[in-house]
Amino acid sequence: MKKAIYISILVILISCKNEKNKPNPLVIEYQEKGIEFQMQNKTDSAIVYFKKALEIDPTDIPTYESLVKTYWWNQQPELALEILESVPAEMQKTNSILTLKGMTLEKMDKLNQAMDLYKTAFEQNPKIRYENEENLMEYIGYLTLQTIIGEKQKAIAELDELKSKKLTESEKQYVNSIELLIRNYNGGGYNAILGNE
Repeated sequence: MKKAIYISILVILISCKNEKNKPNPLVIEYQEKGIEFQMQNKTDSAIVYFKKALEIDPTDIPTYESLVKTYWWNQQPELALEILESVPAEMQKTNSILTLKGMTLEKMDKLNQAMDLYKTAFEQNPKIRYENEENLMEYIGYLTLQTIIGEKQKAIAELDELKSKKLTESEKQYVNSIELLIRNYNGGGYNAILGNE
């Protein structure tokens, strides 16, 4: 369950931020093959396909996300950080890359540096409001980052307001699972909120 929440929080913060209109079909194909290998615990093969995708499009944030997560699961955060440091200059200060770098630094026991990156990402992120089921995950990601940077009470108040809206059953379940993590958060970055996945 925590791994699914962990993945969904990354999706919220990162995948939706890819501003391209239409990704290259070959990038999508390599990304999907990489994910297949990732799910089969064939991480070396997954890494090969993610790198192939990045050779074609070095600005594809979902591919960076997948590659970095693969290195995390391999207990190789240093390699993940190397990948993030090689991101094109125009992407270095994006919320997505800052958040991924912060999460990687946490895995290297550099929480203070990670927290600085989270604060920068949050400050430059436009405030996200819940609109409907389509932006729920993005909104929850915003509230999670808000919690991590020390504004837990604001996030809880917004969650309480969200729960007063008419939500579908699946939205309610998702909000309730995240709410528990946010309410129990007592500092320590993403690793603490997600149980050190």
